[in-house]
Amino acid sequence: MLETVIALIIIILFLGGIIKMWFWANKQIVERQLRYNASRVAAGTSSDTYRLSEHWPVYTPDSLTEEEVLLESPLK
Repeated sequence: MLETVIALIIIILFLGGIIKMWFWANKQIVERQLRYNASRVAAGTSSDTYRLSEHWPVYTPDSLTEEEVLLESPLK
């Protein structure tokens, strides 16, 4: 019985980490798409002064640390 309880606790923690990573990835997709859409007007503008290096990369994702996955609540 003790082994079962320990295994269930580990499974719950594992699922919590997976859910936290899923929320993080979902947030990254939304932020990336919003910034990309906002950059399309500048990219489609015809001018001699437009430089790709000033507008690219449009988005750099936040990092997901081990502490965020293991210690924070997945439903935060």
